[in-house]
Formats: sequence, C-alpha cells, structure tokens
Amino acid sequence: MVQPLSPHPLTPPPPSAKLPTPPMKPALLKILAIVLIGALVFLGGWLLYHGGWEKLKEDWTGKYRERPNPSRGALALGPDGYYWGVTSDSTEMPGYLYKMKADGSGWRIVHTFLHNESPISGIYPEGSLVSDGVDSLLGTTVHSVHSSGFGTLYKVNATTGVLTTLMEFKGKSGSEKGSGPCATLVHDGMGSFWGSTRSGGTNHSGTIFKYSLATGVLTTVADITTSAPLGFISFGPSDALASDGHGYLWGITCDGGKENGGTVFKVHESTGELTVLREFNDAKGGQLPVGGLVSDDRGFLWGTCSEGGKFGGTIFKVNATTGALTTVVEFTDVGGSNPGNGPRTALVGDGHGFLWGSTLLGGRGKVGTIFKVDIASGVLTTVMDFGISGPTHKGYFPQGTLVIDGHGAFLGNTLAGGAKNAGTIFKIDIATGVLTTLVEFGKVGP
Repeated sequence: MVQPLSPHPLTPPPPSAKLPTPPMKPALLKILAIVLIGALVFLGGWLLYHGGWEKLKEDWTGKYRERPNPSRGALALGPDGYYWGVTSDSTEMPGYLYKMKADGSGWRIVHTFLHNESPISGIYPEGSLVSDGVDSLLGTTVHSVHSSGFGTLYKVNATTGVLTTLMEFKGKSGSEKGSGPCATLVHDGMGSFWGSTRSGGTNHSGTIFKYSLATGVLTTVADITTSAPLGFISFGPSDALASDGHGYLWGITCDGGKENGGTVFKVHESTGELTVLREFNDAKGGQLPVGGLVSDDRGFLWGTCSEGGKFGGTIFKVNATTGALTTVVEFTDVGGSNPGNGPRTALVGDGHGFLWGSTLLGGRGKVGTIFKVDIASGVLTTVMDFGISGPTHKGYFPQGTLVIDGHGAFLGNTLAGGAKNAGTIFKIDIATGVLTTLVEFGKVGP
C-alpha cells in the first residue's frame, strides 16, 4: 500500500502563523536616535529663533493674542554690533527685549519679561537700553514681580542674552528709594549711570539717582519735593537727563508747576541742588513737555511740548546760561506752515546743523510726521507725512526716538501699522528723506 508523502520541509506555514521579527541592528538604532535628536534640536532652535510655539500656533490659526508694541525709547547700539530695543504695554506679555542688525535682518527676541519669573525680575521695560561700553546693556522696568512692584534696574549680556536684575527700587524710603523708573539711563563715562523715577522718594514725587556699575550702589542725588521752587505736582521726570557740560543735568517733567503744565529743571551733579527754571503755564508757549532735552553744542538745550502753541504742540530751546526759554516752532496739525501734532520724543542731531524728530499725529495723513528743524534759523521742514500704508512705509503713529545707524540714516519705530497692525521699525535716509520699513511687528514678533 502506498503511503502519502509527508509535507515538504520547505512548505510555507499557513497564513495565520506569525514569523518572529528579526532583531534591529544596534547600528541602525543609533542612526535613528541621532536623526530624532537632531530633528528635535533643530525644531527647538527654530522655534526659539522665530518666536516659539505661541507664534507658530498663531501663524497656523491666524488668531492673535494681545502682544506688546515697541516702546517710545530709541534703538540702542550694543557691544555686539546689533541694535537693541524693548516692547511694553501688554497685560498678557509685559514686554520683551529684541535685537536686530541695522538693515533689519537677524531680528530676534532675546528675553521675555514674565509675571511669574524667578528669580525676581522686572516687568514693563521702558526707555532705551544703554551700552556699558564693555559687554552689556542696562535698562529699567517700571514695575517688578515682587509684591512691592516699584521697578528694577537690570543689565543684559549682549553675547549670551542673560539678564541680571541689578537692584529693585524700594519706594518711599531706604537706600534705594524711588518708584517707576521709565527714563533712559545716561552713562557719564566714569562708571555711573544717571536716571530718575516718576514717583517714590520721601514725598512720593520722584527722585534723581546715579548707579555705580562697579560697586552696585545706588545713590539718591535729589529727592524731589512739592515744596521745590515753583513746585512739582503728581509725578517726577520720565525722560532722560541731559548734561550741559558744566556740572548740571537738565530735565523736564510732563506736569508740575503752578498750572500743572510741566517744568524745566536742572540738578547739580555734586550737591544734588535742584532748580526749576521754567514752568509751562500757557497754551501759546506750549505745555506738557515730553521727550527730554538735547544740547545743540551752541549753548542751548532743545525740547518739545506735546500740547499748546497754535494747536499741536511746540519746539522750544532753553539758554543753558540764563535759563531763558524761547518757543521756536508751533505745530499746525494737518495743514499750515508747520504740519504735525503731538511731538513726544527727544530731538536728535544729524551732524549737519539740523535736529530731527517726529509727531505722533497730524500731517497730511493725520497719522504723524517726521521733521527737521534748522538749529541756526529755527525753520522747520516736514521730511515726510505718514499715511495708513505706503509703498515704502507700512507703519504710522511714529513714537520712537530716532537714532543714527552709522550708514546715513535714522532708525525709528511706529506704534501701529504693518502686517498685523502691531507697529514697525523703519529707516529714513538723511540725505533723501526716503523711508523704508525694515520690520513689521507681529503679536509675538516679526
């Protein structure tokens, strides 16, 4: 009898049978791990450089949360060759530091100020950063995370981006009294930085101080009181001080004086003696000075009033020897001989006999102007009128103090406009007056 043949040893198993998975080679595992780690590092670096997950999510969805606008402080050239700036005025993100090259490239956020930051830090930075001439920039915040909230003085390393809080203000008393520092610091070239606080001090009317970077000691030079000649009312100075080269620092207060229209004062650098030289108390002469004073190297300090004059504020100069004040320009809003309304920033010299500045409002477009005034004659020339949008400029409401970029142009910023209406950074050619938008702020960044 013939027996059936047994299954061939090479007959494949039935479909339901499972073959054992061969082990993955260690070399392949290592390659996959390296690729995965590299991808994660690249993604993390890309997100850090371009604004983080929040910006990525917002770009995908098109839904934007409130974010800060550029502050009215000027961009500052740092020791690293980049221009540094700050943003402020947002409850959800109380400001950040950013830097960029003179042509707008390389823009990135360096430090974000947070409500819950630890160790203690400041929030709501104001004014401009100031280089220490070595490796860092110094600045101030109006408030701080600490329950006292009186503000801070900080420095940021230009290379590493690491921010260090140098001191917290203590309000009404103590060795570091003062509250709400929002003016740009001034480096005296001898290791000390001079500044002011809007309030705090013995009478809660503000202080003038200097800070030694070498010792870390803050000295209150002048404790502003309401009983000073002509009187300060409500708040102290909020703009940078200016040296006259003869032992005095000059400044302005936006309010104060008998009519509460603002004052011009000077303080002796050694004795701290404070003298009020002028109180603004009439509409024609201007009132509510803003932006600080600047020396023309001809014996005068120049400034602007945000209101008064014919309609839209004024430009004035003060004789540094006599204290006499002269109204040089009265702005005329949307028309007239001096269009513009509401100058709010310091004037800046171009090295060719002119002082440049901007108005927040007015001009033909009703949303601001850039102007220059001849130091010798006092004649004002409107360099450009902002519009809601233009071929080379996309911002409006200029509000940042101009700064020379070293390449024949001024850099500045606007409060509004740009792709997401969060402001812009621009440059304006000194010779031609042509303005070009460099950066359009997003809700997190460009």
